[in-house]
Amino acid sequence: MKAAWKVYSKTVTTVMLATVLTSPLLAADVPANPLATTSQRDFEERALKVLASPALQEQKKAVEQAFQAQAGTQSAEALAALPKAVDEVVFSGVVAALNADSNNPQVQWLWAPSHSWFGLNVPDAKYLTPNADNVFRLIPVDGISRFEVSARPTGPNPPRQFTVQLVSAIPGDDSSEKVLSVLLDTDIQTKLDGSFTLTVGPEAANGRPNHIQTSLEAHYLLIRDTIADWASETPYDLDAVRLGDVDAVPVSDGVLAQRAALLIQKETARVIESKSKLFAQQPANTIAAPSVREGGRWGLSASGHFKLTDDEALVLTVDALGGKYLAVQLANSWLGSLDYIHHPASLNSAQIAPNADGSYTFVIAPRDPGVRNWLDTTGLHEGSLFIRWQKLPQPLNPSSNAVREVKVVKLSELAAVLSSDAQKVTPKERKKLLLERAAAYERRFSEQ
Repeated sequence: MKAAWKVYSKTVTTVMLATVLTSPLLAADVPANPLATTSQRDFEERALKVLASPALQEQKKAVEQAFQAQAGTQSAEALAALPKAVDEVVFSGVVAALNADSNNPQVQWLWAPSHSWFGLNVPDAKYLTPNADNVFRLIPVDGISRFEVSARPTGPNPPRQFTVQLVSAIPGDDSSEKVLSVLLDTDIQTKLDGSFTLTVGPEAANGRPNHIQTSLEAHYLLIRDTIADWASETPYDLDAVRLGDVDAVPVSDGVLAQRAALLIQKETARVIESKSKLFAQQPANTIAAPSVREGGRWGLSASGHFKLTDDEALVLTVDALGGKYLAVQLANSWLGSLDYIHHPASLNSAQIAPNADGSYTFVIAPRDPGVRNWLDTTGLHEGSLFIRWQKLPQPLNPSSNAVREVKVVKLSELAAVLSSDAQKVTPKERKKLLLERAAAYERRFSEQ
């Protein structure tokens, strides 16, 4: 049941939200926000309480020390981003530790940016550049019990892609974590109204649709609603129930703090390892060859890191490969995603203009170059980038010519390397685009 809570938003959010609600895309009644649930509010209130505990404050100091030990040769910008990177990893671990009881499975939104609602000021819970377009939700399961997950659309435009992964652990919790199976929206049979029910249990499907077979390794369902058009697409309303007798034992805040501290230790090690591999093993301003995402069928990804001066831009042209979703996202030197709500620090194929041949050219720069497809480094001169291709024709082909061109140019030479039909943007137009962007994202923090 959804809570009748009053949403407390920032003044600027209220103004921007009004812009979206009066746009043609949202002329119809906007459904209640499926993310604004009583359980989500309770999760976040408890997460803030656990975060303030002495055990977690001690763990935060340990993360700071671990990151500082890696910062010897870092730039001044990277060092300045370190405190925020620590806060994000710590709260990410706290949030992820809350929902682990398969006897009492709940649907939890995690890895979300900072927000204010229900009278709570919730900080960033980001870890290893979670996709800005995704609503990540977690449901605990086990390999013995049976569960049902019900989903219903909350508007006329469903997510660009809906995926369910059966995983052995929360990403970052275990170096041996596995994606045990993947269910794509193209696999799911829906009712006429777009709703559906997934069954989860140890028995084989034997031809039944919408069934996920578990095993003793299985501990979570990790669900992604990939929202490409922020102003119109809406995540599914999800409910989960364990079938049969339930013997749920409440978990104390102390136990949660211990669980979170252990997860934070593992996440910290993973960030350090991933950062080292990305920045040490790959030259700046290059992109690694695309690889198949974990679990297969789901999509491709590629990564790299940029290093630019004030008067430079990294021009990146990629092929959509016939997929329905393509996105590029920037992050800082600690793999912490940038402020993608108020800056175009991430862009997907629904937000930018394609080239005449269907490819997409992104311009990554610390300063606004006056083109529509600008990826804003938010003033940073060095950081990481991640490319995602999803909803692709099967089978996946990682050896395809997905990345067509990557080159650094002076901003003064940008017009010469872009196609003549590349869309230009004036400062006034940019301001309007940014207001619309922020307002569209803020729908995720509103009940109405």
